Amino acid sequence: MTISQAIKSCLLEWGIDKILKVTVDNASSNNLTIKYLKRVTIGWTTNILSNDFMHVRCYAHIVNLIVCAGLKDIDDLVVKIRNAVRFVRSSPSKQLVFNQCVERLKIESKKSVCLDVATKWNSTYMMLDAAVKFDVVFMRLEETDPRYLSYFEVDSKGKQKKLGPPALEDWEKARSFVNFLKLFYTVTLKFSDSLYVTSNSFFHELISMLTSIS
Repeated sequence: MTISQAIKSCLLEWGIDKILKVTVDNASSNNLTIKYLKRVTIGWTTNILSNDFMHVRCYAHIVNLIVCAGLKDIDDLVVKIRNAVRFVRSSPSKQLVFNQCVERLKIESKKSVCLDVATKWNSTYMMLDAAVKFDVVFMRLEETDPRYLSYFEVDSKGKQKKLGPPALEDWEKARSFVNFLKLFYTVTLKFSDSLYVTSNSFFHELISMLTSIS
């Protein structure tokens, strides 16, 4: 109720009396917010289409839910690569060995490996997208830096320290999944832009994405 009353106050303060739709994510609290707004604005003389189309769910949030569900199916793969990246970024000396391998293998990339925020899939995409460009470097670390394999080894109690390291087939799967995630990442950026109207383009972007997937 607090959110809906705040929105109502802003509308009155700003002199906005014509509302076609309000876009919100799928939180249940937003359902109550929209119901309240529909009820209090139904009597406004400038009411548009009796508020029948006021409630519009955020398409970027819907895409987010789809991708998060898909990521659960490859959780082990993501964790392996996340652990490998975390090892490299855990100290300057490890980063130095990694960079030296990059130079010896003559890999050209403007991106550097980066860690993700596990609760934000777009950052997971960026982590995977950067990491797959250095897959041979990570595999070379198994030969050049003994600390790398020991990072994943079984401890004295028979318990594995960390999931990983990523094997060749893991990198191949990750590369394929990055191409798949890129479709969702690109369309989410277009849906979420704040400098221009996006409601007129979402349908075409959505169809284009679905066509590419199929």
